[in-house]
Amino acid sequence: MGREPERPDAAAPAGHRALEVLATLAFTGYAALLTLRLAGASAGGDGLLVIGAGLLLGYLAADLLSGLAHWVGDRFFDEATPFIGRSFIAPFREHHVEPEAMVEHDLVELVGNTAILALPPLACAYHGLEVGSGAALERFLAAFTLSSLAGAVLTNLFHRWAHMARPPLVARGLQRLGLVIDPARHARHHRDPFDRAYCITTGWLNAPMD
Repeated sequence: MGREPERPDAAAPAGHRALEVLATLAFTGYAALLTLRLAGASAGGDGLLVIGAGLLLGYLAADLLSGLAHWVGDRFFDEATPFIGRSFIAPFREHHVEPEAMVEHDLVELVGNTAILALPPLACAYHGLEVGSGAALERFLAAFTLSSLAGAVLTNLFHRWAHMARPPLVARGLQRLGLVIDPARHARHHRDPFDRAYCITTGWLNAPMD
């Protein structure tokens, strides 16, 4: 159960790399546009409260999703699995063999795969929810969707910061506030038998998930 895998070849095909770039750019654009809509709908105490609740619960959901995806990527399938093997499973297995390798990855390598998965629901939220209609449920769902998907897409960036000897100043500040995973919380995942602390967005849910 706790045995580390041999190092896989995690290089993604060129076509997949192009898809990652496009998805990352499109996701960023939709996230910015939905953020602007929510900012415009936050006037007044009720609107701000509903949006704030959606953002907080969405960020919790991102931590949960990171743990589930990490668990599946570590424990199920392999690099030869059709469609997901090289692009999705191999990076998980590579990370356990060489944890610090991700420090050298560029932003697209870190977030591109998740952006591919997160783009369709974010686009649906942007086009399908009437954030400015005054309906509290619409605002809540928009905030929840934005926060959960943005947190999920940024998870590997936060994860990289937890492996860096000297992360950026903003990263150190967020780590001290507990808003992103920090090295101490994440180190538990890399200790034998390697079956704990799968949540890597914030690590808030590691205790109940363990």
